[in-house]
Amino acid sequence: MAAHLMRPRAGCALHGALYAATAIDGVTPLVHATPGCGVQAGLWQDVGGCGVSWPTSNLSEKHIVFGGASRLREQIKNTRGVVSSEITVVLTGCPAEMIGDDVEAMAQEARDAGDEVLDLATAGFRGSAYHGYQSFLQAAVERTVAPGVTRAGLVNILGPVPHQDATWLAEIEELSRLIAGVGLIPNPIFGPFGGLSSLRATAQAELSVSLSPWGGAAVRALDDRFGIPWIESAGLPVGAAATGALLERIVAAAGEVDDAAARIFIDRERQREAYFIDRLLETLYRQGGARSFAVALPSLHAGGIVRFLSRTLGWSPAAIVVTDNPPAEHRSTLEDELPIVHYSEDDDEIAALIGSSGAEIVFGSSLERAVADRLAVPLIECAAPTRRLSLTSGFGGSRGGLTLLEAIVTASDQA
Repeated sequence: MAAHLMRPRAGCALHGALYAATAIDGVTPLVHATPGCGVQAGLWQDVGGCGVSWPTSNLSEKHIVFGGASRLREQIKNTRGVVSSEITVVLTGCPAEMIGDDVEAMAQEARDAGDEVLDLATAGFRGSAYHGYQSFLQAAVERTVAPGVTRAGLVNILGPVPHQDATWLAEIEELSRLIAGVGLIPNPIFGPFGGLSSLRATAQAELSVSLSPWGGAAVRALDDRFGIPWIESAGLPVGAAATGALLERIVAAAGEVDDAAARIFIDRERQREAYFIDRLLETLYRQGGARSFAVALPSLHAGGIVRFLSRTLGWSPAAIVVTDNPPAEHRSTLEDELPIVHYSEDDDEIAALIGSSGAEIVFGSSLERAVADRLAVPLIECAAPTRRLSLTSGFGGSRGGLTLLEAIVTASDQA
């Protein structure tokens, strides 16, 4: 029997696909749903969000009764005439799919007329925003990317979910910096150095890296269609040690790389982190030294932050809750060398797990504020929903570990 969720921390599949399409220059999303569906997606991510400016068919009661296909046909034509983009992606909401609008036929009409239009079923009942991102990316790879000549050293970066993962942009930039640092060429798809050309170039890569379970379907599609090998990470690496280990895997899998130069770069990242941590040791000791902690985070960040706190700082996990319900086949990878991991999207259950853990510091979203206050411990906001704006400062990579330390010291001083 299905159970309801209290205060889920991700929107629906339409939201995730909309966020992803919005984050690629050259792609225009077209929402085929009621006006509220698109507005809710914008309101969900109002801090550093993606806005609410996208074309929509604005389905009303008469379309629900008599069908909205003709309205969609009109809106595709209007969108192609007004908005400059190469690809229009029609994303369906629950009403359009429940009344059975033939969206595929409307998109095919546009394709027959010479327009590049992709249709994608993203009704909310199909899953969360993470499922929407996964579906969009897989469909984009399978239906818009053509074979090309392999570019030596090109590495696809997949996994952070635009606008849903709170620090997605910063994480992509940091991973791009690190991959460039070992002598390879990052292909980020999303963000300022991504775009439609980056999406189309995914077929030319030597390697794909999936940093969360939600990039798994796309990297497998790239492997199936173009024979591109891929690496699945146990979440985003946090701190220099985990980052160095992932970079070593990437270098080993990516073909011809100057191993000595890559080694020098990785060692310098470790040297830099060690220098800064050494500056903070006395402060961390003064604030209480090793502590027990609880995390309530999506799969992109949960494992990496736990490993950094445990292995680099020597702290003890009191509760680990992964909040985005990742597919079962990816969970063993996420749990690599971690103690007991709980999976829950329900706010009441998450609060109960953290509240009974006795943790001395909590890493989660703004939804964990109440339980952190009850425990009288600091809260570090690392995930959505959050009021923390994170355009350039994420928690992944070598620099992300130091950002996390800064947040810990600041929050502990204020507690």
